[in-house]
Amino acid sequence: MKITTKNVARFGLLTALALVLGYLDKANPLSAFLGGAIPGIKLGLANTVLLYAIYLMNWQSAVVLMLVKVVLSGFMFGSVSAILYSLSGGILSLLVMLAVKKAPDLGALAIGILSLISDAWLLMRYPSPRGQMLWCVILITLAALAGFAAFALIRRDRKRSVLGVSLAGAVAHNVGQIFAASLTFHTPQLLYTYLPVLVGIGAAVGCLTGLVARLVFRALKATGETIS
Repeated sequence: MKITTKNVARFGLLTALALVLGYLDKANPLSAFLGGAIPGIKLGLANTVLLYAIYLMNWQSAVVLMLVKVVLSGFMFGSVSAILYSLSGGILSLLVMLAVKKAPDLGALAIGILSLISDAWLLMRYPSPRGQMLWCVILITLAALAGFAAFALIRRDRKRSVLGVSLAGAVAHNVGQIFAASLTFHTPQLLYTYLPVLVGIGAAVGCLTGLVARLVFRALKATGETIS
């Protein structure tokens, strides 16, 4: 991508958007709506900026944007450990979205299957879920359905490919953060207790942000903007 006034302005706008959304994520954690039963859960609004970056810029610019977003958000709203977790999630999310962009239908199908497996795991551990755990099971079930629905929609209309990319990116970000936390604190049990929940919630959120992104891209195309 050439360094032009338009591209510099676009990069600055996406960076500012990532910081604002990062603040909203921190101020309104999703865990608060789940009664605090699953600490650290956020909507991941700031991570959606990477979704826009890979469609509006080249992959090199998207990588730089991710690094800038992680470092600035960490120093402004978090800590050094927060930077580590965000970096691990951001790298994996970006790599997965770039890969899935070439086959978004398969990405959506994989997320649907992964969510279904996560749901089955939770139901095996909690045969009669109640309270917040019941909400988790419901969210993961919806996430699985969203993945299969996105797969069907993308197969019918390739213009809906952003749904598969968004789903995969949101889940990958959560997976990256959990692996980083597991290695840092030497707690491998997070991989089979906490991760299934994050897979489902990540897919549910990714579906919503994907729908929003599709509307945004449609509006941008109407103004003559080039969407890769």
